Amino acid sequence: MVALATVEEAKRRIRIDDSDSDEDVEAMIAQASDIVTDYLKKPDHGWTADTVPDRIKSAVLLVVARLYLDREGQLEGGILSETVKALVHRDRDPALA
Repeated sequence: MVALATVEEAKRRIRIDDSDSDEDVEAMIAQASDIVTDYLKKPDHGWTADTVPDRIKSAVLLVVARLYLDREGQLEGGILSETVKALVHRDRDPALA
């Protein structure tokens, strides 16, 4: 899975100043990228952290923040918030019945 955000971007979003958590942040970026592209139904999207559309990157960073804040899995509402879904909805591959 290609990371759709950089560690620096994610650390800015979740307000981490040190490098102690870089490996964890990198893992969260990979997870968030996978979660968002899975929701979009676009596993072969071809994007990188430099070429991904801004709205998709914003969604990935919001998911990273959610993963960071909810490391214990205690928050309700799931990882994909309505805000994330609204950001990426127009890019989602429609399912056929």
